[in-house]
Amino acid sequence: MEEDLYKKIWELSRYSDKAAPYKELKRLTKELIRSYYLQGRLSEHPFASARERRISLPSEKIHSELNGSICLITGGLGCVGSALIEELLHFNVQRIVVLHRLDQATVANAPVRSEKIVYVNCDITDIKSINSAFIAHRPDLVFHTAAQRNPGYAEKNIVHTVDTNVLGTYNVVRACELAKSVKQCVFSSTGKASRYYTEEVYAATKKLCEYILATYSKESKIKYSMVRFTHILDNSLMDRELRYASDNDDYVAVHSPGKFVTAQNVKEAACLMLNALIYSEDNRCKFLLVRNLEWPVESLQVALYYIKQSGRDIPIIFQGNPTGYDESFFRGQLDWSDPTELNLLINVYENRHREHNQEGDIIISHIHGSEKEKLELVIRQLQTAKGEAQTKEYLTEGLKILVKEALENEPEQETLNILKWGLQLPADSIDKAAAAKHSPMASLLFEALENKYATRNHQFV
Repeated sequence: MEEDLYKKIWELSRYSDKAAPYKELKRLTKELIRSYYLQGRLSEHPFASARERRISLPSEKIHSELNGSICLITGGLGCVGSALIEELLHFNVQRIVVLHRLDQATVANAPVRSEKIVYVNCDITDIKSINSAFIAHRPDLVFHTAAQRNPGYAEKNIVHTVDTNVLGTYNVVRACELAKSVKQCVFSSTGKASRYYTEEVYAATKKLCEYILATYSKESKIKYSMVRFTHILDNSLMDRELRYASDNDDYVAVHSPGKFVTAQNVKEAACLMLNALIYSEDNRCKFLLVRNLEWPVESLQVALYYIKQSGRDIPIIFQGNPTGYDESFFRGQLDWSDPTELNLLINVYENRHREHNQEGDIIISHIHGSEKEKLELVIRQLQTAKGEAQTKEYLTEGLKILVKEALENEPEQETLNILKWGLQLPADSIDKAAAAKHSPMASLLFEALENKYATRNHQFV
């Protein structure tokens, strides 16, 4: 039933500007809403439980880390940064230094106010500005949340995204290293960074950032840690667009049926960053993520819910995946040896090091950094890149260098399992052509396995 409706909506979506197809799209949308409602999928907001979910916050342990400390937050006026400030003010911090690109109106409209908060006008792409802020305020703890987070924007504005996400993060880490005061640095990453390799700009920048922290952590006196966020409801581009369209536009456009997202709320995100302080480790970059993310929600379901709530007679149309959202899901991303513990934010290699906090609601693992010389080479290339095309080339090729190095150190059996699960092939029959056809990510995995076979055979010659 629904498959037929999807097919018809796909066929008519391109003609939605014409009267007859538009009328038929409205009828098909009503049928779809009725079908979803009868299944109990529209009785409440699809993300209702995720909005209310909470994770543990061991106050005494976190208090010991924060007591009397000077905390510095990049992007502190953003959604996560503001929520983090609210949480920090519950503890006996000495001062909270907020680095943000500021104007008078921005500060005047700051969502959190306290005499403990100091606002500093600073662009993280300006290394001199960051170093000056660190020297002036001598932070003990650094929370790096500043980023360009829109995947669609990233594909059209590659230079800005790389400058902000990669080079900005590199600047923050270098400032931490130069400062004598910093004890810990916590970075806000994304579940998209769990991909083995990606050519999507936003995800690639965040994965490269993870390599920066993991590489520096190996030799640093500073404890570096990360949190991986999924779809944050309080700052959701998707949710905002679907809700606005249902109230104001002539139709609601979604990428396609069958596009699912996991979600968390901003309080979870802030508490996850605080938990990172107590689970950090010397010379190893650990990352944390919410364990019980629940079943993913279909974006189409959210759109239909908002149309139903609006009471308006408007249709759904399918527009296909825009650039930045078109990388297909790779089944080998997940460890299928234990389906009860599947989590989209951690890959098979990382799952090997998986542990849980005492309360059992946070997953903790770590990634291995690269050789510092290789990382610095990739950064230098990005610093000299000219224009959008060359910047993307240096980003994806640089990431490929680091991924190849990482894959060489991973167990052969794990790579074999990943390809078997990802390509649905027998364990003893990995087809290179099939891997290459699926994605560059699978090709790199196959190459790593092939290199291990060649090395082993060479040893016996």
